[in-house]
Amino acid sequence: MTRGASLSLEAPAKINLLLHVEGRRADGYHLIATVFQRVSLRDRLHLEVTPGRGGVRLSCPGSALPEDARNLAHRAAEAFLRRTGLGLDVRVELFKEIPPGGGLGGGSSDAAAVLRGLNALAGEPVPAAELMAMGAALGADVPFFLLDVPAAVGRGVGTELEPVEPPAFWYVLAMPPFGISTRWVYENFVLTTRGPDTIFDPGQALRTMAWKNDLEQVVLSAHPQVGRLKDILLAEGARAALMSGSGSTVFGAFREEARARAAAGRLAGEAGVRVRVVRGC
Repeated sequence: MTRGASLSLEAPAKINLLLHVEGRRADGYHLIATVFQRVSLRDRLHLEVTPGRGGVRLSCPGSALPEDARNLAHRAAEAFLRRTGLGLDVRVELFKEIPPGGGLGGGSSDAAAVLRGLNALAGEPVPAAELMAMGAALGADVPFFLLDVPAAVGRGVGTELEPVEPPAFWYVLAMPPFGISTRWVYENFVLTTRGPDTIFDPGQALRTMAWKNDLEQVVLSAHPQVGRLKDILLAEGARAALMSGSGSTVFGAFREEARARAAAGRLAGEAGVRVRVVRGC
């Protein structure tokens, strides 16, 4: 590349329509079965590459997020440059809408967008399968966003993916004024022993609306507001209401937009809670 190039792109949020903890590996990582669903809440990114020495500069206007290697988007750019060996300087502008620590996968989606965007700007030097492996090394949710499908079943640590037909719902996202550490949630999760004949089918659970998040048992005792938000959404007619991922965001699923917006209005008085009505995408 003899001159610069740039690209603007979006990074969607996700919700977990269900999350079932199936076991724990010897290295401490938990094995899960989940259903990821993209939703229409998005971060925006602008990427610029110029000939250089492999530097990465990240800025997050209007956000208090770190702008160095503590940020997953920065690490994604570094990983891409290491893998390709390209003599490029990378500039990333990240405009956040997805709250960090909310269980919506914002950091992972940003990282996936950086990997995809840089690969496109550089002429696709990294094959799709290898890009997925790079994403998995950055975080368990990154491969879902690289897969570029509306919804998928995730197994293993969440990186074994199978596309699935998403349900047609409007979703109310209730985002409390605090984030929750994924590591803290899993460290405090107590795995319930299930019988040997217990086989969990996430596809069937999705179809029958048997939506449940096993991680709620950790979060609800420490953050009762999460339970209160669930109760309000169910009282307002949500077909299901649960915490997304490791929290703190709670979502309610509604068949009708009008019911979703009425529920969002009911939540507007909850102190510090951000509310958005979104669709699957």
